[in-house]
Amino acid sequence: MRHLSVLLAATWLLASLLPLGAHEHATGVVKERMEMMQQVAKHWKSIRERIDAKRDLESIKADAEAIAAHAPHIAHLFPKGSTQKPSEARAAIWQNWPDFERKAAALETESKKLANADPNDFDALSAEARAVTQACVACHEKYRSKRRKETR
Repeated sequence: MRHLSVLLAATWLLASLLPLGAHEHATGVVKERMEMMQQVAKHWKSIRERIDAKRDLESIKADAEAIAAHAPHIAHLFPKGSTQKPSEARAAIWQNWPDFERKAAALETESKKLANADPNDFDALSAEARAVTQACVACHEKYRSKRRKETR
């Protein structure tokens, strides 16, 4: 049951990171951060697929390292006032900046732990992957506007 809840959280995370056409009207730093988050989502999707399939687990390291490399740039991509549409950033980011920075740092920390996890220890690898998911979700729940349901 716990594996299912992690899978659902990861699926939610991926869906929230890959908007349908959201980048087409983005400019400047908003576009930069949306593109970076999309790269993080692609790496996360690759990790999730490997864990779900229980295959090619040693390749998780490279994707986790890529996420860890992006994480230190998150705070820099949220300069005060960068809320123009299609940004989904909440004003709470700038009202609680130290917490936002801690959450971005947590993503880096947890991604590095995942990168260093033993690919032969599936339980440890899965636990570290859950920690990365939790780092993403913790930030998005507090600092990202709820996504409207998009029609296709």
